[in-house]
Parts: sequence; structure tokens; C-alpha cells
Amino acid sequence: MQYFCLLIPILIGYFLDEMTVGVIFGSILWLFARELGKPRQEEHDAKLQNLEKEIELLKLRLTALEQETVHDKAEVGQARKLRAVLSEHADDIQTTPAPLHEKVEPVATADNASVEPHIEPVTAPSFSTPVPPVSAESSVQPEPALSADSVETPAQVSAIQEDERKQDAPVLQTSSENEAPMSSEPISETADADSRETIIRKEEGFDFKFSENPIVAWFLHGNPLLKTGIVVLFLGLAFLLRYASERIHVPVEMRYLTVAGAGLAAVIGGWKLQSRKREYGLVLQGFGVAVMYLTALATLKLHPLLPAPIVFVLMVAMVVLMALLAIRQNAQIMAQVALVGGLAAPILVSDGSGNYLVLFSYLSLLNAGVAAIAWFKAWRPLNLTGFAGTFSIAALWGMQSYTPQHFATTEPFLIYHWLLYTFIAYLFARRKLTDSREDTLAPVADNATLEEIWNSICSHGLRVHVLDHTLLFGTMAAAFGLQYRMVEHWPSADAFSALGFAAVYGLAALMLKQQQGLYILRQAFVALSLLFLTLAVPLYFERGNTVILWTVESALVYFFGLRQQRPHMRLGALVVYLLAALTQLSGYQEGGSTILQGQWFTTLLTLFGGAAIYLQWHLYRRKGSAHWEHTLQNATLCAALLYTSILPLLFFAERGSIIIFSALVAAWAFCRGKGKSDVFSTFALGNAIFILLFQASINNESNGFLTHWHLFAAAPLLFAAAYMLQYPRVQTEASENQDKQDQTLPFSQIAGWAILVIALMLGGFAIYTQWTGEETLFIELWALPIFTALLLLANRLNWKELFQTTLAFLPLFALHFIGYHLEHLWTAAAALPLAAATVLNFLILNNRRTNAPIGLHKINIIMLGILWSLWSGMYVGELVDGVWSQLSWLAVPLIMWVVLHTQRQRGFFRRHQSAYQHSALPIAALAAASWMIWTNFSTPFQPTPLPYIPLLNPLELACAGMLWFALKSLPEALPAEYRRVNAPGVAALAFMVISAGVMRLWHFYDGITWRLDIMLQSFGLQASLSVVWAVTAIILMVYGNRRKLRPFWITGAALMAVVVVKLFLIELSNSGGIARIASFIIVGVLLLLVGWFAPVPPKAVENEEDKA
Repeated sequence: MQYFCLLIPILIGYFLDEMTVGVIFGSILWLFARELGKPRQEEHDAKLQNLEKEIELLKLRLTALEQETVHDKAEVGQARKLRAVLSEHADDIQTTPAPLHEKVEPVATADNASVEPHIEPVTAPSFSTPVPPVSAESSVQPEPALSADSVETPAQVSAIQEDERKQDAPVLQTSSENEAPMSSEPISETADADSRETIIRKEEGFDFKFSENPIVAWFLHGNPLLKTGIVVLFLGLAFLLRYASERIHVPVEMRYLTVAGAGLAAVIGGWKLQSRKREYGLVLQGFGVAVMYLTALATLKLHPLLPAPIVFVLMVAMVVLMALLAIRQNAQIMAQVALVGGLAAPILVSDGSGNYLVLFSYLSLLNAGVAAIAWFKAWRPLNLTGFAGTFSIAALWGMQSYTPQHFATTEPFLIYHWLLYTFIAYLFARRKLTDSREDTLAPVADNATLEEIWNSICSHGLRVHVLDHTLLFGTMAAAFGLQYRMVEHWPSADAFSALGFAAVYGLAALMLKQQQGLYILRQAFVALSLLFLTLAVPLYFERGNTVILWTVESALVYFFGLRQQRPHMRLGALVVYLLAALTQLSGYQEGGSTILQGQWFTTLLTLFGGAAIYLQWHLYRRKGSAHWEHTLQNATLCAALLYTSILPLLFFAERGSIIIFSALVAAWAFCRGKGKSDVFSTFALGNAIFILLFQASINNESNGFLTHWHLFAAAPLLFAAAYMLQYPRVQTEASENQDKQDQTLPFSQIAGWAILVIALMLGGFAIYTQWTGEETLFIELWALPIFTALLLLANRLNWKELFQTTLAFLPLFALHFIGYHLEHLWTAAAALPLAAATVLNFLILNNRRTNAPIGLHKINIIMLGILWSLWSGMYVGELVDGVWSQLSWLAVPLIMWVVLHTQRQRGFFRRHQSAYQHSALPIAALAAASWMIWTNFSTPFQPTPLPYIPLLNPLELACAGMLWFALKSLPEALPAEYRRVNAPGVAALAFMVISAGVMRLWHFYDGITWRLDIMLQSFGLQASLSVVWAVTAIILMVYGNRRKLRPFWITGAALMAVVVVKLFLIELSNSGGIARIASFIIVGVLLLLVGWFAPVPPKAVENEEDKA
């Protein structure tokens, strides 16, 4: 089967006149299929190795048991101690298939005093268990029995345990993220908090929680406000110095010496301070190094005081100094602050000359220092800082200055940084994977749930202490994004770039094949190579060819995943096919002689691809499949049936399509009778509804003999479909539901009654029109009188099936009513049939003998809301002007929301709480929230004849009322798992309304045009937004600190981070302005003050409060 992966792309390339691309694509796909198709030898070896270790452990336990029955009490105590040690390590053997073995050899001194053991790695496959360090006399020897001399006294045992506790801390610390050099000095109390927390996490085991994400953890641990505030303050002072240098006449040499001296003083002061206040001392050192960076670069670019070679040497010295200080003090934060200063230096002192070669050379040198540190230290935050800063600067330069003429000189820098940070990710993974005792993991089950698959992916590739996924995948995304921007003006260059990325990652995976312990990283490289190979297809080929290749690829990969029992491969294949199906939808246009125009071959292949995937699953994997696979296979079946329905539209007009669709309705009903999938019932009903739409679009200019021949042909097929959906199997299912006390009808039975009504309507319409020769409005509103008569007749005769037939009333009425008003204006008279339909709908649903399913209650209330909203917006909205026209679209959702909440405990709504209270009410609230988003982003209008008053205008009063009502009503209506998102959602909407209110204020009172690009140019508006956001953030942080609520504090800190980013992106462009200097200094000082007086609340306190 692997050779089909080579053959099929070659054949497709031959037919598409792209033989070379087909050979390349097929070869790469064949290599991956060969790699993925290999048996899981490594997993089997790990299981066998684990089994051997367990046997060895049982032997040792048996020896200990024999010793207990032979020797005296002291010997029994020694044997039990040995068993306890073995039991402690038994869990490690059972849970870690391939542990890293260590041999402990105690070293005895002359006076038989035990010392720290010498640890050597053991490469032999034999089993060895680490034991506590003991004296030379009591060390465990490979003898049949323990002698009496080898038994420790209780005092000796206590001394041994004390030695173990003393030795645990340095051992753990050397394997932590903040790896420190070996030292004989005791660990000070001011040791890095991140190191201590890493040790705790190492002891307790890794937990996949959001709070343990490395980026979030770095931000939350320590004092993030200090880290941000010192950077912002540094920039503000730099702006102030530059501003002063332009206006105060001081010799330029003295200026630079002063600034450099200040930087050196900061380094020395920080070195002295770090022993008492470690974090502040490290920040000062980083601040000083960053100042010296700035000074060195400025002597070259601002004032040519020093030649370029000397400045280059100084910069190299700064990089070396940064690396040495960081490594010597085991200080991530100092390295990070210094690196941020180094990244900011070329931006701050840029003279606008556009000398990008100097800029990129400097960044290359700076990142070489990062790589040098990464060789010794597994510091993820430092790597991420360098990566984010470098690629952000490159992206900003590319947006402003890149032209195709720069390609030859900038491409080497991009490749260099891409490979450099990929190599840094490799260094991090090599160090962590080498130290990890979890090299191989148990394979995921073939019927694994989506959560289990995700946990398996996390365990293999997204574990923080194993693989730096953020750096690896972030570098991939950033590098390819820049590469795409650089080559987009050349035909197919982006596709060949993707192939180049795929080749590099594939080559990296092959190079790691022989390295033991890097299986996880190799899997990541294989996944990236496959990703870029898949991406190259749409970049090179047109849409139709892309769909073809994606469909073939997904079918082949799904077959391999089915054969190899790999659920993650099947998941990826289903996602790729659904993407191909969605892509194909954009390939159709309105036809002339036919309904649609498009490529019939691509449609047919998409149909066959989905059918093949579904049939493979249906035949081999349906029983026992996980829920996610059932769901995605139903989606795949929907795609296949959808393109089956689209295919006749490419060949026929309305009348021919009606006949074909009628045949499809009968076919789907037949398929539903053979199984229990309601997908067929859904498409049968959907195709029947489209038949109504096709008939409504036919322009009957004459009503001659057999003008409606297509309806006479379609009606019998629809009658047959309705029968097949009702009998005999569906009736059996309905009886089973009644036996289980399930009062709901199968959906297929409901669809059957609806199709029967459609068949009656089409047949009656054909006969009526053929007989009278005219079409009237009564035909468009036929559902009202007919279903009213049916309801009265069902009440009179107590006819259960006729009651159930009336359930199809509202969908058919809504369909015809909307179709009629597509060609006619909405009028006040339209409210009369709407009101009548609303009353009739609730009469039908309120009748217990109709046995309406809960789903129909939900659908009907949504359809009524849509109909009344259309009438209110299209008719009432035309009668009023200004903001009142916008409010007319809110009236219906808001009225429904209020009525459903206030009447929730009464009669009809109380009996169907799951439909109206728990479904319809949140939907009405969601519609109101959507209106709120739309109106706050659309062009604002005056509340004529009232003046616009901030906070007291109709729009903002309506928004405030809805936000208050949401906090009051939604907690009762939402399911338990969604209630926690209610308050954050309302807060986000409130933040949006406040921000939009500030923008409207400047729009009405300052005359700023309501257009995003123009509004962003107003520094007054930007300053107002920054003030409002900063005040909101400080309120949240102070409130969270006082109440010991971390979520509030973290939300405020995140908002303050947005303000800081906004300062860099917006206010920073106000070059030379005193406002920029003041804003940076003030925000920096405020951050430092808030970090001092309102730091993040401790997590333990929050947990206690949550429990209370």
C-alpha cells in the first residue's frame, strides 16, 4: 500500500501536466508512509525491557523475603528496609518504560564514615536499583544472605536518612530548568524562586494545566510588573536623554561617558544588591548592560565617535558579559532584561538611514549570544524573548522597507535565524530528553477519546520539560510567514519555499533517527515536514487541483491510520478532507442554463473521497469508535451527500433538478431504512425543502398542458420517501423509544411527515395551477388555513398521526413567507399572518398529543425570532432614522429574552424549561450580544431629535441594561459547565462598549471620521483609550490584591500589558514628542508602584477563599 502513495501523486501530476511536482510529492509522501508504517519496535522493546526489570525486582523481593525468615530481628529490619526501598522504586519502573539507570557506589573513608556516593551512568541493560548511601560495612553485597555485621543500628539508619535528605536538593537542582554550577556553598535563602518552584514541580510530577504553561508561568512567577515597569521606564529615560541632548549643549563625549558610567554603576550596584534583594539586583544589572548596549551602538550611528570595528568589539564584549553574568548567577531575569535592552537599542537610536545590514548583523550577533547561553542553560524564557524580539523587529522592518531587491541580502539572515532558533530548540530538547526518565510512552488506544489523543500529543510533543514546542513551532510559523512575504511577488515561489521547509525538517528528522532519546523531537520534525508538504499543494496548484490532492492524501492517510491503528492519523485525515470539502465550496458560481457552474470532476472526486473514507470506517471501525470519530465521520458523510446533491445542479436547470432531487430524497430515505443514521433523514428533508425553493424560483409565463410535469414526476418519489422513513424500521424504533419511556419521536419519522406534507403541497399546487391557470397569494400562505384545519380535524378525531403532521407547520410557513418577501416589501400587513402563525405554533406545541420533541421547540422559537426580527428591522427600521433604526433590530431578541426569563416558572415555559430556559434564552441573549457588537463597530448615528450625550444616549443605555440583565438572568439559564464564562463574557462586552463609547465621544465632539485607519492617527483618542484602559487595569489589580483574587489581578495585568504594547505600537510613533516621554515614564513608574503595593495574590490564599 505504501507504493500507492508514490504512484497516485505521479499519475495525478501526469494528468495535470505537472509530472515533476507529482514525483516530488509522491516521493516525500512515500517516505513518510514508509516511516509511519513501520511496526512499533521501540514500544515493544520498551515493554520487554520493563518486563525484565519487573522480573529482576521480584527476584530481589524474594531474596529479602527469605532473609526475613532466617535472620534475627535486626536482620528482619534490614530486609524490610531493603523492601521499602525497592517498593519505592517499583512505581518508577512500572510507569517509566525506559528509565535512566544509575549505579551508586558508596565510598568509605578510613574511619568507615560514609560520604556522598559517586554516581556513574550505567549503559548495560541489566537491572540496577538505586539504594541509599550507607557505610562500607553495611553496603549491599551480592551475597546469598546478609551477615549480622552488615546490619545498621537505628542511629545509623537515622544518619543515612538524614544524608539522603541533604543530598536530594542539589541533585534535583541540577536537573531543574535553572541549572546551577556545582558549588560547595550552601544554597542561600535568596535563591531564585523559579528554581525552587521548578524543584517542587519536579518532585510532584508534571501536570498539564494552563497555569503551568512556561510563558504564563514565567509571567506569573516573581514580580511581572517589576519586569515590565523597568523596561518601560528604561525606554522613557532613553527618550528623555535624547530629548535633552537635542536642547542642552553638553560635549558629546561627556554625554556618552556619563551614560556609560551610569550603566556600569547600575551593574556594580546590582551585583552588590543581589545578595540581599536578588530580583531587584538582577534587574539593575540587566538595566546597566542594556544601557551600555545603547551607548556602544549610539557612538557609531548617532555620533561617529568610534570606528565600526571598535564598536563591534564592544558589542561582542557586552554579549559575553551578559552571558557570563547570567550563567554565573544562574539568573534568567537578568539575561532577559539585558536581552530586551539589546533588542530595543537599534530601534531607539535608529537615524532612519535604512542600513538594514547593520541591524541584522547586530541581531545575528545578539542571538549568537543567546545560542551560547542555550548551550549551557535550558532557559526557555530567554530563548523565547530572543525569538520574539528578533522576528518582531524583522517583521516591522519588512512591512515598512522591504522590496524585492533586498531578497539576496536579507534571505541569508532569515535562514540563519530560522536554523539558529530551531537548533536552540534542539539543544533544549536534547538536554531535557537526556535527563528525562520518560523517553517512551505507552501508545494511545485505537478507540481513544479526543481528550486522550490530545493528552498523548501533549505527552509526546508539548511537555514543557521535554520539548520547547513554543520556540520550535513559533520559529517555524514566523520564519515561513516572513519567507512568504519576501517571495510572494514571484510565481510559485511560496510553494517551493514550503517544499524547502518540508525538506529541511524531513532531513532533520532523518538525522535524529539514530539518536536515542530524541524520538519526541523527531516526531515533531516529521509532523512539521508533513504540514509544509500539505501546505505546498494549495500554494502551487489552483483550488480544484488542491482539493483533488488533499482528498487523495486524506483517503490514503486514513487508510494507513486504520491499518496501523493510529487514531491521531485518522483524526488528521478527517480534518484535511473536511478542509478540502470546504475549499471546494468556493468553486461554484451562479449558472446560466444550469443552476450552478463549476468543475464536475472535482465535485465527483470530493464525493468519492468522502464516501470512501466513510465506507472504510463503517465497515471496519464503526463499532467501538470514539465519539469524536463518530462525529467527524458524520461530517464526512454530510460532505459526501452535499456534493452528491450539488452534482446534478451542474447539469440541469430547476425542473430537471427537481426530478433528480426527488430521486435523491427517495435514495436517502432508503439508506436511512438500512441503518440508524439521521444524516440521511436530514438530507432527505433538506433536499425536499430545496425542491420547494426550486419550484418557487420557476417563472411560469404560461400554464399550458403539463406545464408542471416535473411536479407530477416528483410527487410520487416524495410519497415513496415519506413511506420509507415511516415504515417498517422507523416504527420499530418508535416502539422501542416508547418501551424506554422516551416520549420523543425519531427524527426520521418527523422528516417523513414533513416530506409527506411537501409532497401533498407540490401535488396540490400542480393540480390547482393546472386547473385554475393562476397563482395567488393564498398559495404562498397556504400553510395557515391548511394546518389550522388539520389541527381542528385532529382534535375532532383524536388522530395521533395527524397531530404529529401539524408539527411541520412552522418550518414550511417560514420558508414560504421569507421566500415571498424576497420579492415583495415588508409591510404592516405582514404582521397579521406572523401573529396568526405565532399563535398557531404555540397551540400545536402546547397540545400534549402532538408529542413535539424538544428539538422542535428550539427550532420553532428560533424561526419565530428570525421572522419577527426581519419584520421589525425591515419594516419598522425603514420608518425611523438614526440610532432608532439600529434599535429596531434589537427589539425582538430583547423582548424574547425578557419574556423567557420573567415567564420561566409559568405553564408552558415551565414544562419545557430545557428548550426555552436553557436553550432559547441563551440564544436570544447571544443575538442581543451580536447586535451589541455590530452597533458598536458600525457607523454611529445621532439619536434624533435628542442630542448625543456620553453615557446617557439610547445606544449606551441599552447596552448597559443588557449587560446588567445578562448578569442577572444568564447564570440560571446556562448549563453548569458554561456558567463560569458568563461573567468574563459580560466583562469583555462591557470593555468593548466602554472603548467604543470613547471612540464615539471623539467622533461626535471632535469630528473624527468613523474609520479605523483615520481614528488610529488621532493621538488624543489614543491617549484617552490608554488612560481608560490603564485605570481599568489598576482597579482590577488593586481589587484582586485586596480581595486575594488572582483572576482579577491577572486580568488587570493582562490589560495593562495591552496598554504597554499599545504604547510601543501607537504612542511610540509620536517621535520627539514630550507626550511620548511623559507617557512612558509615568506608565513605568505606575507599574513599579503597583508591583510594590499590589503584587499578585498568593495562589494558596485564593484556593482557600474559593473553598470557603
